[in-house]
Amino acid sequence: MKKNHEVVGVVIDAIQQNDTLKFLSAILECTIKDFDKITYNENSTVEDYLSTFPIFQNDVFSMQAMLELAGLKGTENHSIKELTIGEKKLLLLITLIIDTSKHYLLQNLFQNMQESEVKCATELLTEMSTYTDIILVSSSTYGYEICDRMIYWPDNHRIDDGEYHISRNKIKEMCIMPTFIMKEIIKVIIENQTTDIAIPLWRVVPGEYEEYAYQVLNSNADKERFDYPYISHRPFRYGDVYWIMEHQLQELEVNGNRCFEEAHFIPDEAIIHAKCSEYFFRCCKEEKRIFYDYAKNHVEEL
Repeated sequence: MKKNHEVVGVVIDAIQQNDTLKFLSAILECTIKDFDKITYNENSTVEDYLSTFPIFQNDVFSMQAMLELAGLKGTENHSIKELTIGEKKLLLLITLIIDTSKHYLLQNLFQNMQESEVKCATELLTEMSTYTDIILVSSSTYGYEICDRMIYWPDNHRIDDGEYHISRNKIKEMCIMPTFIMKEIIKVIIENQTTDIAIPLWRVVPGEYEEYAYQVLNSNADKERFDYPYISHRPFRYGDVYWIMEHQLQELEVNGNRCFEEAHFIPDEAIIHAKCSEYFFRCCKEEKRIFYDYAKNHVEEL
């Protein structure tokens, strides 16, 4: 199947720039379809839901073919409440494909989708692109590999004088990544040509710091701020330092945008494999000051 029309990914903070998004939809004469705000009759089956659309009412085979393309084969008799969030999004995407009379801005399509579901959504978008241009809208580039081009909309989070501020506001527990570690991580990013980064632990975490963090974690294990719910055992082990780091990298934000789309600790290779957001990747490449708040009321320039 070949795309005959363009797929454009718009990277924009839809919450901060809601008026801009509405203006964009009016200019393009498109309806905004926010995939994070879809509602269904949860007790309805998938087949009953799709049967409300004329194209499927007397053509079960077309329905089954479309469900197979969407990776939903065999779900006809499942109730919608049994589907994952990603599967519910795919179900909605099917209905948009069969309605060729309208044009949409597809907002937050890929968020909360598993990789396999993103792949199925991409297949559906390719089908849609045979007859119309597609505009995807999200604050993240996750899933945007299908895009022929991307537009980074100027955002309200950028500091006026061009500075970038890395925040750990979403990290509720004690942060274990001091300034010197973030400096080294940024150096690794700058040296890379793609957003997929292999961060060697020997390069960014001194051996003496691993020992120090291990001791601090265990001496404070009974305190609320040292409760890491994704690590169930106590006392902490040496490798836990890096499991914690993996989770905390995913929570970092720069000027309100995620720093990393993914972060995975790979013990056998002694690396953390991370996928930078496009925004953070560009921040690191630009010759502007970056600030990092490692702890509350403690901000340092990197």
